[in-house]
Amino acid sequence: MASCQLHVFLSSFRPSIMYRAVRSALLSLVVVSPVHLAMAADAEQQAKEEAVLPAVTATAARTTTTEGSHSYGGKANSSSTGLTLSQRDTPQSVSIVTRQQLDDQNIQSIDQLLNITTGVSSSQTDVGARSTYRTRGFDITTYRVDGMEISGGSDFSGMGSGINMDLYDHVEVVRGANGLMGGTGDPSATINLTRKRPTAQRSISGGVRFGSWNNKHLDIDANLPLSEDGSVRSRFVISSDDGDTFRDREHVSNLGMLGVVEADMTSSTTISAGVQHEKSRTDGASWGANVPIWYADGTRTNLPRSFNPAANWSYTDRETTTLFANLEHRFANRWKANLAVAHTEGEAINNLGVVKVNQQGAWGGFFNQDGTGGFLNGIHSESESERNSVSASLSGPFQLFGREHELMVGLNGYRAEETAYTFSSNLGNCSINGVTTFQGGNSCQYRLGLPIDNVFTWDGNYANFETYRTNARAETTTQNIGLYTAARFNITDDLKTIVGARLSRYKTYTDTYTIANIGSPSTIRSHEVVTPYVGVIYDLNDQYSVYASYTDLFSPQNYRDRNDAFLKPVTGSSYEAGIKGELLDGALNVSAAVFQSRQDNVAIQDVGYTVPSTGGNAYVAASSGVEAKGLELEVSGNLTKNWTGMVGYTLLSVDNTDSVTRDPRHVLRMQTSYRLPGEWNRLTIGGGASYQSYSIWSANPGRPLGGNTFDSSPLRTGGYALFNAMARYQINDNLVATFNVSNLFDKTYYRQFGFYDGLIYGEPRRISLGLRASF
Repeated sequence: MASCQLHVFLSSFRPSIMYRAVRSALLSLVVVSPVHLAMAADAEQQAKEEAVLPAVTATAARTTTTEGSHSYGGKANSSSTGLTLSQRDTPQSVSIVTRQQLDDQNIQSIDQLLNITTGVSSSQTDVGARSTYRTRGFDITTYRVDGMEISGGSDFSGMGSGINMDLYDHVEVVRGANGLMGGTGDPSATINLTRKRPTAQRSISGGVRFGSWNNKHLDIDANLPLSEDGSVRSRFVISSDDGDTFRDREHVSNLGMLGVVEADMTSSTTISAGVQHEKSRTDGASWGANVPIWYADGTRTNLPRSFNPAANWSYTDRETTTLFANLEHRFANRWKANLAVAHTEGEAINNLGVVKVNQQGAWGGFFNQDGTGGFLNGIHSESESERNSVSASLSGPFQLFGREHELMVGLNGYRAEETAYTFSSNLGNCSINGVTTFQGGNSCQYRLGLPIDNVFTWDGNYANFETYRTNARAETTTQNIGLYTAARFNITDDLKTIVGARLSRYKTYTDTYTIANIGSPSTIRSHEVVTPYVGVIYDLNDQYSVYASYTDLFSPQNYRDRNDAFLKPVTGSSYEAGIKGELLDGALNVSAAVFQSRQDNVAIQDVGYTVPSTGGNAYVAASSGVEAKGLELEVSGNLTKNWTGMVGYTLLSVDNTDSVTRDPRHVLRMQTSYRLPGEWNRLTIGGGASYQSYSIWSANPGRPLGGNTFDSSPLRTGGYALFNAMARYQINDNLVATFNVSNLFDKTYYRQFGFYDGLIYGEPRRISLGLRASF
């Protein structure tokens, strides 16, 4: 029955001949082979009593949970291939940010987390909205929770900025392409967040924290068994942040809630279900870089970090709710079946106004040194999203040629719908108190050129947007579903290979509706792709292994050419080779890797041409590909029982102009903590550093030279190092106090430098003190 339903579901896509052929072969493997292997488990058990097989290395059950490990090093991951493997047995670079590290560094958001992760650099486009995270020379676009892809981006409709780290046990960052497990195989990295789960032991903890700029944090984490033997258990987490920031008139509030109930229906079957809710709001947020770099005479402004030219009513708001459920059944001989489903609904609202440089129309200009010359620019957007996700897999060991191997097969994917509402004066759904606005029919979504007398004495007051939704909207539907398989073959005791493939079907289309609710469907774009994966691991001895891996890249594009046709998908390949080690009885992980990724069909602007249907810039595929290569080093885990830490270093070289302007060549991340011995053993101290080399940014239009001319030369900002410190004191068995300082030496640095000829400052020194009780 399951085989028939799966076949009918996939057949509805009318795939290509090659895709049909490969799909049929994979369907046979996915549906038939694992079933036969699982059914043969009892027979194999009996056969073992009659025959002695050659000795093979036994593998203990692995867990990816990091809570309570007191370590900055994770023991295992499942994000790379779907198989739960140790770090040493995974033929890709994987960083695991553990619960202990999250707590020690007071990491509350996905932005804070990625800025301490090996090889990752970031930039902000706005305050409170869009951020970009990059590694290995490319944007990170794939985010997952418990293995299922989410809308983790932080654009105007993305939900990534609202991710609350108190709800998660750990985060796995798989660098390099990861198309085998879903997504589209981007060559940067995949971010997989793993939720906290209930345990059979009762525990309740709660914490309060107070910090700079009137920040207040409160969280409660309760493990509550619902039966005497713990076979039915629950977990509830609530986390709240509220406070100002170092910018004038900026206020941030975040709320995260997680509730999970888990039950052992039998000794071999476990079910769980839960709900997760997250909300994030930033008042005083901006649209584009919020501090101008130059005055109108071309001199640097050097405005203070507290300067905020946003209107009082400017804000961003993100909210998501996810319902999820999981069923796991464990067969004999360690075979396991897993089925997971999730439904997510989200909403994003942006009501933004900021005084900034904008060269559009008659209102372009820069501040004068006396504060005149500023114009308020605003944007209003609203969107809603809905996503249904599914993941089903079957995995376990099997015997072949007298040796034990491991196989996983499965299906995963999602269907997402996003509705972007249209606001236009032609629809009669807005006004701004009689002020004439710019851009005609779009004047309800964009307001450009509203004069400000003196930006230095302005208190943020200005007429707010007054608008409401109508039926006018654009509905975008995206479906990404795929079958995959991965097998780990123990060729010899020392040589292992992982071979896998994914067959993906990607489809997207946008329907546009008028105020009369009349729809205009767009062209359906669909792609079928087979993504291979090959990895080889060779054990040099009991501690070290060398490895190499290869996979293909595939990523659909939304860019159009001058003929209104969408560009072909980006394709390419990703290679990696390195050495990994498990030292000190597995307590310390070490790795070194070299990598190379190549992308073809990368979009570049077709200067002088526009897209007929939209009027936007036209693009063409680059004549030559984009290639990134480099070196990564990482050490993580425990040096002693009381000393843990991590160090990660990346050296990057990219032959692409766009990447060169955004990616530092050197990135170093370090963090450690040490529990003092003897009479001081209640005290733990720690600290860390983050360094990245210089970056080169582009500016538009550039530094004013007079006479409506500009110097648009690339802008170079120096590299910088940030330091942090922490201390934790165990007052008694139930109470602990923590003290954290980030940006210890109050370094001035930039998260953006050039967008709209403006900059965004990084956060100054932040101090916080917390108290946590556990029972």
